[in-house]
Amino acid sequence: MPQTKKSVNGCSAQVPASAPDQGEPTHPQEVGYQVATGDGGQRVPAEDQGDLEIIKSPSDPKKYRYIELNNGLRVLLISDFSGENRKKGGEYGKVNGKIEDVEGEEEECKGLEEDDSGEGSEEDEEEDKEEEQDSDFEELDEENAEKKKKWISEKQAAAALCISVGSFSDPEDLPGLAHFLEHMVFMGSDKYPAENGFDAFLKKHGGSDNASTDCERTIFQFDVQRKYFREALDRWAQFFICPLMIEDAIDREVEAVDSEYQLARPSDSHRKEMLFGSLAKPGHPMGKFFWGNAQTLKHEPKEEQINTYQRLRDFWRRYYSAHYMTLTVQSKETLDTLEQWVREIFSKVPNNGELKADFSDLLQPFDTPAFNKLYRVVPVRKVHALNISWAVPPQGKHYRVKPLHYISWLIGHEGTGSILSLLRKKCWAMALFGGNSETGFDQNTTYSIFSMSITLTNQGYQNFYQVVHFVFQYLKMLQTLGPQKRIYEEIQKIEANEFHYQEQTDPIDFVENICENMQLFPKEDFLTGDQLMFEFDQEVTRT
Repeated sequence: MPQTKKSVNGCSAQVPASAPDQGEPTHPQEVGYQVATGDGGQRVPAEDQGDLEIIKSPSDPKKYRYIELNNGLRVLLISDFSGENRKKGGEYGKVNGKIEDVEGEEEECKGLEEDDSGEGSEEDEEEDKEEEQDSDFEELDEENAEKKKKWISEKQAAAALCISVGSFSDPEDLPGLAHFLEHMVFMGSDKYPAENGFDAFLKKHGGSDNASTDCERTIFQFDVQRKYFREALDRWAQFFICPLMIEDAIDREVEAVDSEYQLARPSDSHRKEMLFGSLAKPGHPMGKFFWGNAQTLKHEPKEEQINTYQRLRDFWRRYYSAHYMTLTVQSKETLDTLEQWVREIFSKVPNNGELKADFSDLLQPFDTPAFNKLYRVVPVRKVHALNISWAVPPQGKHYRVKPLHYISWLIGHEGTGSILSLLRKKCWAMALFGGNSETGFDQNTTYSIFSMSITLTNQGYQNFYQVVHFVFQYLKMLQTLGPQKRIYEEIQKIEANEFHYQEQTDPIDFVENICENMQLFPKEDFLTGDQLMFEFDQEVTRT
């Protein structure tokens, strides 16, 4: 499916470790307060703290404000003045009066690594020693790369916009149209007509951009140096105000979409998604071909005399409406400045007044004989894997309970008595992952998927029926015991501690995640809805 990678919750659950009892939050509500600290740890007046209804981590220095424009577009403004001790300009920064030369450190490490790798040895011990040294240098390179990335990303301003339309809304006779439109809006606008001009602008000013189309959402995001942020916002907003989508560019961009599809075909994960789509009930949108390619967007429309260009513009007018959109902007500006920019620029996004597409009545798409079968698939990667997937009712409304996250912790447990412990003793498995990735494919308004993936040894592959038997035995045991409040609260505390002491992420990744959260959660949970476990509900978890 044409989508970028999102963070995975519960897909690789570790052994629940007991959290410290003192000085740490023991309940999600305890991390829901804001600390009035600003640059250098100085107290900031209460009126400057932004929207206090939005729950954030005490370690989060950013300030937030939620607004809704007259056209219905919902916006979260993020002011981030943290890291003021960096040197302005194009340099990495000055800490305690010393400019850090990350690139110099990288070159030094690379030189050391090259010198070391040029010497050989016939003794195993010396070889092992050299390998350890190489490993140390690799770690240093990784650390310095991360350090360099941090200095750069902290200077960036970023924005993301999520539209509540995706591939589920593709016309039956034009599969992949939503994904194709995501590409076409980049091809210039009335105000900035240069084809791919926005990409060129970002490249010139140290920025980047991306976009992805999911089942029910489309997301655009970019970052750029702060001093060019306002102009970048204005150029980017034209995608949603008046894109050119010139007819002459259609064939070229179809080739770009087709290239994406051809590159994705060898991916085992994408092949699995397409297999799942083929197992859905006839007529359900899960059965559509989401990617689109030259066949569906060019050759077949030509044979059927379908005007792809006109249908593309119709799709944009129908679905790229302000009241379908959520916008997140982050920069080292005051909240008032960001609000002024957003109102000046994005108030021009049209609102067609149409009702949003709703697929919530199309439940149980995989309640078919074809889904309840064993499929043997020759993988692209040389690995033996056993994947077991369950299609359950949509779980979005239970985000405060997160029943799938609770189950994933129990299944992903690696200690004595766990599935993985048993399989490892038999030398049948090397790793086990379980959960829901919370992408549009794994979770939408029509279903949720809970998956287990077990990496098998050669011996485990020969005994995979017995492996399946062990899995269902374990699940039956959990079902008999029922949800345990003690375990839930332990997981809850761990998640609360992680939220409390979380590190700051790159602005572009942060705004992408939050603008999608704005489509899913109420205002107070924009930052917490996908991270915290709020309340134990035995019935919800049991069912």
